[in-house]
Amino acid sequence: MAHTQLLPGQRGPADHAMHERVVEAAHAMFSARGFARTSVAEIAADLDVAPTYLYKFFQSKAAIGEAVCSNILGGIDEALWQVARSQADPDRKVMQLFRTMLKESVGMFFAERKLHDLVAQSLEQNWSSIARHQQQIRAVVAHIVDEGVEKRAFDPELDRDEAVEALFWALYPFAHPRVLEQSIDQDLEARARIIGRFCVRALRGNTAKLVTD
Repeated sequence: MAHTQLLPGQRGPADHAMHERVVEAAHAMFSARGFARTSVAEIAADLDVAPTYLYKFFQSKAAIGEAVCSNILGGIDEALWQVARSQADPDRKVMQLFRTMLKESVGMFFAERKLHDLVAQSLEQNWSSIARHQQQIRAVVAHIVDEGVEKRAFDPELDRDEAVEALFWALYPFAHPRVLEQSIDQDLEARARIIGRFCVRALRGNTAKLVTD
């Protein structure tokens, strides 16, 4: 996925082909060897260019790591938006949001453990890719809440901003790599289902009976 906007530490035109080539090469190397064990020189060698050439596009290895992290999280964001823009009823979308967040996060973070560590590091160091990811989650949630209120599936008297924040933080444990790591041996699917059902009940108020799935 090519970036259309420069992240901190990136240089040159945002749509330059070298940006995408560097990110793709770095993604593969970080996945195989880990972020800490991969150098800019090794990424440059893989692309058959001099390391100094890469610095025309990225200020540091951390900037390359942030671009890779942004792409990883962008895949999760895309999956969440597919839920939000589907034809399902709003209450079903809330339930699916929890299932999708869990599935995508576990898939991204644990199928490729070294990339999981990269995302965890980005959280610990407050990279801007994390802020953008959180912004996208809030936007997805807001889209579903607004649709639910408009269709009278959710309580029309909801405090919209409060509802969005509550859903965001309810989803947070299923998105945070360190929290997932600590609870991976538990029945996270059951937990996501329970919390999703509770959130639907809170959103609907007394408008209808609780969704069962």
